[in-house]
Amino acid sequence: MTQQAESILVSAPGSIMVTGEHAVVYGHRAIVAAIEQRVEVTLRLRTDGLVRVTSEIAPPLECSATALPRSGPYKFVLAALEVHKSAIASGCDLDIRSEIDPTLGLGSSAAVTIATLGALSNCSGRTDTKQLHQDALKIVREIQGRGSGADLAASLLGGLISYRAPTSENTNAEISPLPLPQVPVSLRYCGYKTPTAEVLRLIAERRVGQEAFFDALYKRMGEAAEIAIKAAQAKDAAFYAAVSTYQDLMGELGVSDPTLDQIIADATRAPETLAAKISGSGLGDCVVAFGPTPVDFRPVTIATEGLVVHD
Repeated sequence: MTQQAESILVSAPGSIMVTGEHAVVYGHRAIVAAIEQRVEVTLRLRTDGLVRVTSEIAPPLECSATALPRSGPYKFVLAALEVHKSAIASGCDLDIRSEIDPTLGLGSSAAVTIATLGALSNCSGRTDTKQLHQDALKIVREIQGRGSGADLAASLLGGLISYRAPTSENTNAEISPLPLPQVPVSLRYCGYKTPTAEVLRLIAERRVGQEAFFDALYKRMGEAAEIAIKAAQAKDAAFYAAVSTYQDLMGELGVSDPTLDQIIADATRAPETLAAKISGSGLGDCVVAFGPTPVDFRPVTIATEGLVVHD
C-alpha cells in the first residue's frame, strides 16, 4: 500500500552547451545554459519495500528497494535511488514527466538525474547543493565513463553559467552565473545523434600519436571559451565572435560533419544571425543560433531557475 502523506514534486530544466565542449574535460572552462523545458519527478513513499518507476519513455519498472537494478532505460534514476537507499528503504513511487523535446536532446539525462536526486535529497534532509552536484556527477561518470558535469550544473542552478569541472585537487566544480543573452536563442536538430561517449572514444583514438596537436587545440579552445566568458560578463558583442571561433575549433577537432556545417552555413547566411555553432559533443544533435530565429530553427527560452521543489 502506498503511503500518500509523503509526496514531493520537483523539476529541473534541460540544458545546452554554448561553448567549451571537449575542452571542459581537460580542465578548461565552458559556458552552459539551462533551457525552459523541464523534467518533473514526483516521489511518494511506500510501506511495502517496493520501488515503482513510471514515465512516458519506457514501461513501468517495479523492483525491491533493497535490490535495485543497474541498467535499462531508468539507469540514471536507479543510480540516484542507490545514493539515497536508506531514505527509501520502505519503498517509493517515482513518476517522471518530461517537457524536453526528445528531438533536441537538451540534457535530458542530466535533468532527470538532478530532479530525482533533488526529490530524494529533500526526502532525506540532505539539501547541500555542492553534494547534490557531486552525487550527480559520480552517477554520470559511472554510467557513461566520462563527463564534465556542466549540464548537471545548469539543471541544478539554472540560468547561463561558466563552469569548470572538479579535479582531484579541487573536488568542487567552479560555477559562476553570467548575464543572460539579450537576443533570441534557437535550436535546430540535425536529424541524428552520436552518443557523447562514442564521440569521446573516437577523439581519443585520433589523439593517439597526435597528442601535441590535440593538447594545443584544447588550449586554443579553452582560450576561446575564456574570451566568450569575459565578453558575456561585460555584455559585450564580442561574445558572439568568440562563439563562432569556437565552432571553427570544433571543426578542427573533427566533430562538425557536412550536415552540421551546412546547417551552420544556412543560419549564418542571414545577416541578422550573430553566431551559430554545434551545441554538445558533435557528430549530430543540435545547432544553437543567436539572433532572430533562422529558418527551420526553433526558439528556446533560458530557464532562470534550476532545481525547484514545488509546493
